[in-house]
Amino acid sequence: MSGMKAKDIIIYSDMDGTALTDWSLGPVMPEQNLRLIQRLVEEGGSFSVASGRQARDILRYFPGVTFRAPLVCGNGAVVYDVRQGRVLQKILLPQAYKRDSLDYMLSRPDVWMVAADETGIWQVLTGDAAKDGALKAVRHPCITAAQFLARDFVKVVYILEEGRDMERLKAEAAALPSAGATRAVQSGPWFLEVVERSVSKAGGVARARRAAGLEGRALVCIGDYFNDWDMLRSADIAACPDNSPQAIKDICRIVTCGNNQGAVGDLIRRLRLW
Repeated sequence: MSGMKAKDIIIYSDMDGTALTDWSLGPVMPEQNLRLIQRLVEEGGSFSVASGRQARDILRYFPGVTFRAPLVCGNGAVVYDVRQGRVLQKILLPQAYKRDSLDYMLSRPDVWMVAADETGIWQVLTGDAAKDGALKAVRHPCITAAQFLARDFVKVVYILEEGRDMERLKAEAAALPSAGATRAVQSGPWFLEVVERSVSKAGGVARARRAAGLEGRALVCIGDYFNDWDMLRSADIAACPDNSPQAIKDICRIVTCGNNQGAVGDLIRRLRLW
């Protein structure tokens, strides 16, 4: 990889499990990530994020970093231009699927659901106080079922009780009447994210690069899980942290240190840009 300069590349990074430490440690941004991202940008390179998170939540982890390319949020459903402070594209979850997903979540005592738009994430309440209070995997404000149905969202995330059968959840979600209009991808051991059928991180990154006029730069992508798969396969150079599943490592040219040690900084060092 010698011979490339910072000005020749654009890096898109996942957040959870990649740029950030584990939730048990915060999550926080390792210092070496921030330091080397800032140097990459100072040397003329471009850095941006492709994540399930929303723009406001992403940006708080990058003080002082200039984003020359839009953020890809909601696993590709939202493209957000930081410089203009506006959403360039938003692809909504079909209304019929919202109804089906709510019915499904209410029928499973071991499944919870959160919903996201371009600004935030909310836990969808079941009306069962014991179940609603038992969700420990996320820390988000709550909305009622009626509010969920009345508002526009770009994705839902099913959260399965730890130790339960993820393959069963995938099969049941795929069998919902309107599932054909959606795309589901596992984003963690107990998380299944669902977006509109055309949405992907790869598609979001392609739209973001076009909007920024950066299609001529080599695309370097780093991510740790199966919701990053299509983005990694579309990259000129694909990378993942050492904490990734083996199937993700198998499609990556570079395997960095683990996310808790600063995987994005390690990637930038390995690219030998200066």
